Amino acid sequence: MSTGALFQESRSMIDDLLHAANGLIEMANGEMVDLGEEEEEELPELEPEPAVDMAELEALGLYDAQLQEVELGLKEKLPVQLYAQSCYNWMQMKEIRLGMMSEVDVKWYMNPLYNAEQMHQIRLGLEYGLDVSGYARLIYTVSDMYKKRHALMEEKYRSGGADQERYVTDEFTHIRLHFSADLMTAWIMLPKNDNRTYSVAELRRLLKKYEVRHGIQAEGLREATIEEIRGKEILIAQGIPAMPGKDGYYELFFDRELPDAPELLADGSVDYSHVVVADTAQPGQKLAQYRPAGRGKPGMTVTGITIDGEKGRDLPPLTGSGIMADNERRIYTAAIKGYVTYDADRCKLNVMQTYLVNGDVNSYSGSVIYDGTVHVSGAVSGKALIRATGDVIVDGFVSGGTIEAGHNVILRGGVNAADQGVIQAGSRIMGKFFERARLIAGSDIEGNYFLDCIVHSEGKVVAKGGKSRIMGGEMTASAGVEAGIIGNYGSTSTAVTVANLYELTEQLQDIKEQQKKVSSEQEKLEEGKEKLEKLIGEGAVADQRIYHKILQAAAIKQNEWTMLEQRMEQLKTVKKNAMQADVKALKELRPGTSITINGVTRKITEASPGMTLTEEVLLGKKKP
Repeated sequence: MSTGALFQESRSMIDDLLHAANGLIEMANGEMVDLGEEEEEELPELEPEPAVDMAELEALGLYDAQLQEVELGLKEKLPVQLYAQSCYNWMQMKEIRLGMMSEVDVKWYMNPLYNAEQMHQIRLGLEYGLDVSGYARLIYTVSDMYKKRHALMEEKYRSGGADQERYVTDEFTHIRLHFSADLMTAWIMLPKNDNRTYSVAELRRLLKKYEVRHGIQAEGLREATIEEIRGKEILIAQGIPAMPGKDGYYELFFDRELPDAPELLADGSVDYSHVVVADTAQPGQKLAQYRPAGRGKPGMTVTGITIDGEKGRDLPPLTGSGIMADNERRIYTAAIKGYVTYDADRCKLNVMQTYLVNGDVNSYSGSVIYDGTVHVSGAVSGKALIRATGDVIVDGFVSGGTIEAGHNVILRGGVNAADQGVIQAGSRIMGKFFERARLIAGSDIEGNYFLDCIVHSEGKVVAKGGKSRIMGGEMTASAGVEAGIIGNYGSTSTAVTVANLYELTEQLQDIKEQQKKVSSEQEKLEEGKEKLEKLIGEGAVADQRIYHKILQAAAIKQNEWTMLEQRMEQLKTVKKNAMQADVKALKELRPGTSITINGVTRKITEASPGMTLTEEVLLGKKKP
């Protein structure tokens, strides 16, 4: 070689080394490596990248392992120019190549001042879709990066941020691992055409390499070593799902408000004479204690990430009258003597004072209106009026009058109101029998039989006992109707309507409109209150009567809002139950009966044995 040619080659090598040194200086200053990008910009859009000259790379000092990484990248048609530099050792080149194959942004870790293990931690973070900007820095050791990556992974998978499954193929064994999006399941698939045999220990080492460390299936490992199974995915690891904590609840120290079950007599009828409404409490008696929601049981992914179990749902404090609560509102005691009522849905606990009417209530005795529970030991007749915010209990016969209760109505005798009686309850109505009465209940209505009654229930209407029947009248019940016999062979027609979802939907919409109106009025009152408070504070208004009126009006509107919310929740429950409503004639369905379920009507023209009717049955889509 001539002296000029030797000088020229040396000069070229010096230029290349200076270029590499300048790149190192830029990267040390914190700039991202972007090797070859300027060269690409100068090329025409469709012109292919210049071929890599392996001999030239070897002349620059790249050794066999580095050249092998370049060749592997060329086989995969990767832009190896990005890492075919003498500033990278072969392990760094490998991390960049694997990142390119995974289609992640390798520029995050192309700084050659990162060692291969640091590059590995950044690459894994990118492959898991993590924001690596928090730890892709030279100041962090491999151990620091590992901890920060796992913290990011825990945060992502605890919050349900996983969005896609992940596939990893080991480049040496070509064994593929398949991870579910939530990392709760992993599968393994050995290459079909590989004649190499693998031991369980070798597969375990492979799983450890890819951070599968929890819930490894021994049977899956054994199965994966069978040659006939190759080319098929095998479940290799199963995580433990997190379990939600137990919901908070109130432990009760009294008998529930729901009436005791009536007694079935030998003749097939039902005796309601011993039914009680609720337990009676004495002042200071412990009634309820709140048990807070429990913490969830943690789970774990196959990669060892702990998934916190959600805490159970806590309940709001109890409200109501006649009760006292401790400072923490955990323990509730009776403030007065009376009947105890409990509404779990509304978290309301009441001790209702009882007004005992020792005798009959009729047109001559006068009306009974009481804030609490009314207990009548005699009969109710004529144009009597009984109105109570709690329960109404009548031991005797009811032949007329109006009975209204905020909670339950328990009639231990029967009712024959001759079309002159109205019985209305916020919750349940129970009686021995009902003839020619008008019944309205926010929950179930129950008796031996119903004859020519007008009934409206937001729960179920149930005729109980061996002789239970519904004959004549109009029966409307959101959650369903049940009786041994429905209908009458006489000329009297019987109309049964259940599950009017359209009407319930309209009622819910009406409540929403009322809530909008009340909310608007509350906003105006709040605005007026704030203006007055400012004027009063400035001394511009001395008379505060208007201010107090606004406060009173605001309290009234808040009460209206609360009642609307309670009614909304009640109707939602009614609608939910109505979606499963049916009509059950346990023994016989007689002609002259009209059955309507969610707007679909069928008139019964001939007697039929016991059956259950649903909307699908009425439409002919299903047999009874």
